[in-house]
Amino acid sequence: MILEKESSVLGYPGETSKALDADHHNVCKFDNPKDPNYITVKNALGSIIGKIISTSSSNKPLPPKRKESGDLKTMLAITEIPDVDYIFFRDQWAQGTCDWVLKEDRYLEWLNTQDRSPTLLWLNGGAATGKSVLASFIINNLVEQGFSCQYFFMRFGNGGKQSLSLLLRSIAYQIARDMPEFMEQVLQLVDEAMNFATADPRTLWEGIYKSVLINLKPVRTLYWIIDGLDEADDPRALIRLLSDISFSSMPIRVLLLGRRTNAVVDVFQKLPQAMNLSTISIEGHLEDMRNYIGQELCMSGNAGFTESVIERLVRGAQNNFLVSTAKVRGVPYLSTEFSSGSTLLFKA
Repeated sequence: MILEKESSVLGYPGETSKALDADHHNVCKFDNPKDPNYITVKNALGSIIGKIISTSSSNKPLPPKRKESGDLKTMLAITEIPDVDYIFFRDQWAQGTCDWVLKEDRYLEWLNTQDRSPTLLWLNGGAATGKSVLASFIINNLVEQGFSCQYFFMRFGNGGKQSLSLLLRSIAYQIARDMPEFMEQVLQLVDEAMNFATADPRTLWEGIYKSVLINLKPVRTLYWIIDGLDEADDPRALIRLLSDISFSSMPIRVLLLGRRTNAVVDVFQKLPQAMNLSTISIEGHLEDMRNYIGQELCMSGNAGFTESVIERLVRGAQNNFLVSTAKVRGVPYLSTEFSSGSTLLFKA
């Protein structure tokens, strides 16, 4: 049974529409917390709540720490909480995908807090190979393990989210939420007439990171996840700034995700050896593509026939998730080419 999207959308402003693999009888019934439908609903609700929190204000008196956090958010010109992009990409995750990265030796070395472990890890892949979803998966895994994780998603042409200044302000805000001593020192910079909203990236880096964070007494390791390196307005400037963390007293691990371009490769080659750069290619993990297509495509009939259709779509997608989505959506119109004993069901 196919339910067209137009039949399930009411057209209200800001309405959120998500597809579920269910009928009218079990659409609200979930097998367990790992049920893909449950995860989709949970993430959609989280995204809506995040948007409400980021745009609403309250007249109620705030406790001192919450007031300081609110003051810092205003000072740093943070108009949207960082969770919004994370929730958006996490909602695109398909169960059973991305697990491979947790078994990668280079990732495990980066995660290790010993002195000789890599400080900077670069995960690279072509366009639409699932980099942003992988970033959200890694963030979720770090948070679940109790690590102090800060992140930012560069998004070309989206409200200035390719700005290096916004990235630095957002990461600083997230660190301040975890480290009161860092928050106190950043708040003191206001007395020195530092305008965070208009400061250029170098000024922000020198004032917040080199003068404050890098010199703080080590408390815990910080893990920074930055997605969309190639979409930043100046990727080379970002990498050059990050090279300073090799002198940091505070242990900092940085994971970058982006496409492999000549300009990025060139600046990576010029990094100081103390950065311990390591790289991982995210391409060629076909099991992720199979799991993704398997969840997007619903078929009844012979299991072997279903597998053959999935394999055909995997080969045609050429490691591109956007292409795979387009091909899956085209399957219902190609159903006459397939076995008459199998019925194709696709989530509208």
